[in-house]
Amino acid sequence: MDTLFTPANNALMRAFLGIEAFIRVVETGSITAAADRLQTAKSSVSETVRALEDRLGVRLLDRSTRKVRPTEAGRAFYLRCLRLLADEEAARLEAQAWQATPAGRLRIASPECFTARHLMPGLPAFLSAHPAVEVELVETAASAQLVEDGFDLAIRIAEAPAPGLVVRRLATSRVVIAASPGYLAERGTPIKAADVAAHRCIGFSPLPWRDTWRLGENSVPVRPVLLTDNAESLRAAALAGVGLVAIPDWAVSDALASGSLQRVLQSYDTPASGIFAAYPTNRLMAPKVRAFVDHVAALLRERGLPP
Repeated sequence: MDTLFTPANNALMRAFLGIEAFIRVVETGSITAAADRLQTAKSSVSETVRALEDRLGVRLLDRSTRKVRPTEAGRAFYLRCLRLLADEEAARLEAQAWQATPAGRLRIASPECFTARHLMPGLPAFLSAHPAVEVELVETAASAQLVEDGFDLAIRIAEAPAPGLVVRRLATSRVVIAASPGYLAERGTPIKAADVAAHRCIGFSPLPWRDTWRLGENSVPVRPVLLTDNAESLRAAALAGVGLVAIPDWAVSDALASGSLQRVLQSYDTPASGIFAAYPTNRLMAPKVRAFVDHVAALLRERGLPP
């Protein structure tokens, strides 16, 4: 395809350059003056305009030793070309405006529970600050294909981001072990890693350690009485007293603060991941993307998520 279109594209560029050179010659009445304005050689302007005349099959300029003037056909062509250059300038300014001010639709892929708990509360302030932006949220725990699926941005929670993407680390996600006060009153509070085996457990199927919880240097096998692939359901099951849960801290920070859930086994290190903003490239990043990422980074800091 590149082979087919390259000659046409090159011809278009040559024609446009010829048109601009022709306009400058008509405006200045001199090939030398036109070359000065275009900051190029006099011979280049002369050859470019002659090539344009050859392609059109029409003489556009009457040339003498003292003056260069447009022919009748040249004057008509000049007026058309002025409109063409004005359209090109308008198109260029419009394109640059998109790169200067946040505007347009921003399509974001983000895990469903994280979206509800941390992106949604900050959206009103973002939309008020950037009224020309429209946000489309696709809530998915799967790794969306950014370019193929037409996303401007994805929020990824992972130990390491996928290769080939540009990422910015926004915060840290750490797994905590927690349960409802009612469940702990009924079944007791685990003190050692080995105590987990005596408890009902809730598992999150997308998590790599759903069947084996990593507590410090201990790998504790668990047999979940409930297994779910939805982080909101995982949280709801813990709040309902189903059992112990291993869950990202950002999903239950409010419940831990209110006492609806209690953290246990806090002396053990648990797995941590990064919360990343991922995009295909940072070259000429659209202002809407940059503005949203900056907004989310500040929001997560305000909410106490560690960097």
